[in-house]
Amino acid sequence: MFLSVSGSGFHMNYRQEVRLPKLQGHKVQAYSMPKHRQLNSPEEKPISPDRFLKYLNNKVQSQAGVYRNPGAVQSSMILIAKQMKFCSDQHTHRQKEKSIKIIEQSNEYKYNLGLGNNHELVQRIMDTRGDWQQTKDNSSMFVNFRWQQWHRGYKYDRLILNNQYKQMVNHFENHPELSNKQYLFRNLCSYCEQNKLNVYDSVPLTFVLDFKDDSVDQQFTQFVKFFDKYAPKKIDQMAKKLVEYKKKLKIPVQPMNDKKIQPIPNKIPKTQNGNQYLWLLKPTFLNRGQGIHVVNDLDTIISLICEYQEGHQTIEDDDVKNNKKNNNIKANSFVIQKYIEQPFLINQRKFDIRVWVLVTQDLHCYFFKEGYIRTSCENYTTDDVSNQFIHLTNNAIQKYSDKYGEFEDGNQLSFDDFQNYLNQQGFNIDFQQNNVAKMKQLVWMSMQSVKRKLNLHQRKFCMEIFGYDFIIDQDFKTWLIEINTNPCIEESSGILKMLLPRMLDDAFKLTIDVIFPPKQKLEINESVFPVNKYSNTESLWYLSHLQKRESIGNLDSPKPAAKQSAIVLPNQLSQQTQQYQTIIPIYQGDL
Repeated sequence: MFLSVSGSGFHMNYRQEVRLPKLQGHKVQAYSMPKHRQLNSPEEKPISPDRFLKYLNNKVQSQAGVYRNPGAVQSSMILIAKQMKFCSDQHTHRQKEKSIKIIEQSNEYKYNLGLGNNHELVQRIMDTRGDWQQTKDNSSMFVNFRWQQWHRGYKYDRLILNNQYKQMVNHFENHPELSNKQYLFRNLCSYCEQNKLNVYDSVPLTFVLDFKDDSVDQQFTQFVKFFDKYAPKKIDQMAKKLVEYKKKLKIPVQPMNDKKIQPIPNKIPKTQNGNQYLWLLKPTFLNRGQGIHVVNDLDTIISLICEYQEGHQTIEDDDVKNNKKNNNIKANSFVIQKYIEQPFLINQRKFDIRVWVLVTQDLHCYFFKEGYIRTSCENYTTDDVSNQFIHLTNNAIQKYSDKYGEFEDGNQLSFDDFQNYLNQQGFNIDFQQNNVAKMKQLVWMSMQSVKRKLNLHQRKFCMEIFGYDFIIDQDFKTWLIEINTNPCIEESSGILKMLLPRMLDDAFKLTIDVIFPPKQKLEINESVFPVNKYSNTESLWYLSHLQKRESIGNLDSPKPAAKQSAIVLPNQLSQQTQQYQTIIPIYQGDL
């Protein structure tokens, strides 16, 4: 037997038959839309499937009294509901397809920008591409490119709606594997253990405290014992004090086991040691200098961790500061890192180095040819641990100093400026060959440590620019400090006003322009953002492939693109992008 459902409850005409259980001794009526509710013209608003189902339910229930098997009515209604749900989904799908076709017929791609971190610069770069139009509708699925500070709100499982429509975003779903200080350190530890390397040859001595981890008891015990071993002043009644600390931090006591928490060095490296025995306490998920404290005693570390567990009051950005409001930061995971007490100095002031690294949609890794030096405003000393203008070189910190910009424009130097300083001071050191080359090796190692994690679910059309921070000690050794998602793109100096637009424009040529080829191709792909000593037709990104199952190359061993056959290009590169790519000095490798 069949229950026939007919009518014009949707925009399209249809007739659906739903198979029902056999009802003994009775005929099954065919229900259709009531005549007074049927549509007279396509322009009229159609009745929804839900309302028609309600009408149908009332009709069937009115016949329930004559059925010998009332349960059959319930089964029948379930089948009818499933069929109506299918019809509704089909209708919605067709409407979406119509909308997609309308979008595809447009001559412009659409992009959306989140606010903050000088998003206006990204807008300027996108405005040079005549095929793109900005939209403020960040909820639309029809935005081709989205750029925002954080990956929250990105629906990675919907990056491809169908085979004809694409959406690109500026963060990888698992970028915290690099940008979270805790995950980065553990990934580096795993990689170094597998390859029989010492992780502390690359990063300063580090301990992780994760209060959501079952092994936090062992983590904390391990750190306190190491801290006390090398501290100038030993802890009195160590065992008793350790119990008090754990109680204060609400650390549940766990039975000790042989599980290896992390590697422990036999000694503290010379340049990380000093008279003040300084350490850095960092919440693992913050950047731009937020939440970083320079400390020299264990009681201060315990007190700060307690504050963060309850909610530490701090000032996060300009808007908060101008409104005189405190930002309440809660944290349950921390990195405690040995401070490099003997850094190399520029005119008696501390500095660090920022470089940019791009990972494209094809997992190709690029190293930008130019970075910059970030200097502090105050002369370096370890006697004052409370003055952030001495110890933290982040521009987000230094810009609040009264001496900001007094010594350098925006407290920043170019790589060439730094090399000139070395030459003037009589140092026989090639900064590019000695230190930048080491930075490339450390970038390569960090990427290798997450190559199976960064895009674990193989999401399509993700790209990301990371900000790597390095420091040089007085022995001129390079150390990796941290990796930042959403690196600062504020044009706070003449150097950054020159580098940042070119860095973003060249990055977009390797990502956005590949996925969304320009509809009006240019004969010469020339950048409109010139950089000193570089050609406008030259990309400033070094290439190192990061794909699986290929031989791993060395970022430190450049292979010039003298022959076309030596150049490995992403499969999706358009002809225009290939022409642009062939002049790039290339490093061959994989991730």
